[in-house]
Amino acid sequence: MNCREIQIPDVEGKTIRSMRLMLSDSSETEVEIDFVDGTSFSSTTRQRLDLSAELYIGGTGEPQVLKTFTAE
Repeated sequence: MNCREIQIPDVEGKTIRSMRLMLSDSSETEVEIDFVDGTSFSSTTRQRLDLSAELYIGGTGEPQVLKTFTAE
């Protein structure tokens, strides 16, 4: 599994005043954190899409998959 991260040392040690999690219609999740010093932090997570395709022989019964293609 490919793992990527963003480190945000600017918020370390801050005191949280409030926090909200919001899910939009476009499958994005947003996190908003307000700190007692008047600063805020916002982060958005977007759903990652996978793409695949198949070459197959159809007809009656189960299709016979000849080859599967996936996006890299």
